[in-house]
Amino acid sequence: MLPGTVGLMQATEALKLILGKGRSLIGRLILFDALKMNFKNLKLEKDPNCELCGIKPTITELIDYEAFCNVPMPGAGQNDDFDEEEYSIEPAELAEVLNSGRDVVLVDVREQSEWDICYIEKAQLMPLSEFEEHIPSLNPDDEIYLYCYKGMRSMKALRQLEDEGFTKLRNLTGGIDRWAEEIDSDMPRY
Repeated sequence: MLPGTVGLMQATEALKLILGKGRSLIGRLILFDALKMNFKNLKLEKDPNCELCGIKPTITELIDYEAFCNVPMPGAGQNDDFDEEEYSIEPAELAEVLNSGRDVVLVDVREQSEWDICYIEKAQLMPLSEFEEHIPSLNPDDEIYLYCYKGMRSMKALRQLEDEGFTKLRNLTGGIDRWAEEIDSDMPRY
């Protein structure tokens, strides 16, 4: 079904371009969720310095996910005793915490280029690539909430903090992408 739906969209786009009619998808990104039968237009701003689509792209072929995100695939080399569920927090729960006025620390472990697209108010940027350098600036007595794009890199950072003796840690389930979907629909997504 999915290839048929996408194929139909591609054929429609080709006809619109040939006929010069309608609004084409050029410059837009459409997401299709077949389970929810939902189409979404993503709000993206083009970055002229982007390594993939900028003026002078440097990424010209597929790259390794682990190398790109600096995080292993789920389950790779993980300690089976570690319970991620114990540290997870849903977007709605985090929104309640942030709106309550409690004194918490919100840490974004994405890279600067991702932060430039969007971030959650009150967050501090501490990219995973240089996270160890930021650990001394954090207080083990604080409640620390971490997030990244989908939740994997922030879980890696959480585990680093746990190894350093931090105990009041939570990880945003689904990351900022799920936050944008469920809490802040005006937030740009990528």
